[in-house]
Amino acid sequence: MITSKKLTIGRIAIQTSGGFITRLWLPCEAPDAPEPQPHTLPHTCFLQLEEWLLGNRPYFNLPIKLPQGTPFQAQTLQRIAAIPYGCTTTYGSLGAARAVGNICATNPLPILIPCHRVISAHHPPGNYRGGSTLKAHLLKLEFNTQIQHPEHLRLYLTGDTVV
Repeated sequence: MITSKKLTIGRIAIQTSGGFITRLWLPCEAPDAPEPQPHTLPHTCFLQLEEWLLGNRPYFNLPIKLPQGTPFQAQTLQRIAAIPYGCTTTYGSLGAARAVGNICATNPLPILIPCHRVISAHHPPGNYRGGSTLKAHLLKLEFNTQIQHPEHLRLYLTGDTVV
C-alpha cells in the first residue's frame, strides 16, 4: 500500500507491506497517493517524520524492511543507520566511496536510514537523491536542533528487518 502526505519539506510517500515500511519517496520523486488512515502504520510514520522534521525526534521507532541485497549492501545500510543524529561520516569511511554512494543513491528508506548523514570528503555535502538543497536542509536541521544527541544510537537488526 502506498500513501502520501505533505510535510514541511514537501510531499512524501511511503509504501507498507506486511506490517513494515518498505519504501520512502522524497518530495522530488513522491508518487501521487491517498493520505493515510488514522491509527495505521503509515499514519504513525508520517507523524514521526513530521516530529523529526520539527526537531522534536532524534530517531524513529518504526518497523522497516529492506529489500534483499548483497552482504556489503546490508552491512553498509546497517552502518548508515547507526550514524548518530546530528553527526556525519564520509562515503570513504564506510567503504569504497563509489560503492557506498551507489548504496546511498538506491537506499529505499532515505531519512529513516539516514543516508543524508553520509557526505563527500572533498565537496560536502555531496549528492543526494532528494537533491543537494534538501540534503543541506536536513543536515542543518539536525545540527541546529536542541535535542541531546544520544551516546548510543542502536538499531536492532534481525536479518534484513530493523525493528
